[in-house]
Amino acid sequence: MRKGWITVWGSAAAFLLGLAVGAVGDSKATKVVTEQVEVPGEIPGEQREALQQREAELDERSTELDAREAALQKEEQEVAANTIGEGVWTVGVDIEPGTYRATDVSSMCYWEIRQTGVTGFEGVINNGLPGGGNPSVTLSEGQDFQTNRCGEWTKQ
Repeated sequence: MRKGWITVWGSAAAFLLGLAVGAVGDSKATKVVTEQVEVPGEIPGEQREALQQREAELDERSTELDAREAALQKEEQEVAANTIGEGVWTVGVDIEPGTYRATDVSSMCYWEIRQTGVTGFEGVINNGLPGGGNPSVTLSEGQDFQTNRCGEWTKQ
């Protein structure tokens, strides 16, 4: 029976010792710091007027930029619709009739205008090996236009 009481008192002493150690280990409590921030109620009259004027200027500038962007997008779409690269193009089907100018011609550039549907040398209307520069061609319906290594051609 004596062994039973020693176990109970030993357990109780170990429990109390654990509580004491735990309390001492937690002596560095976190300190919470709060600051007050002052928010002004009203902007002084002069500053408010200057801000309103600047806001109006920025709104006007934004409107101008939106209009400019819309105009540029329209131009870019027109240029893209009237620009061709390497390949064979049928005038009136693939591309519009008109005058086209090459912009990035290599020394190995070759272009050819031929009558649509006619094969062989008999169908060639005009051709060229410009070797550089910015050649231009005038294309009409009923023609095929072939271009190799001439860069992009843009309708003028």
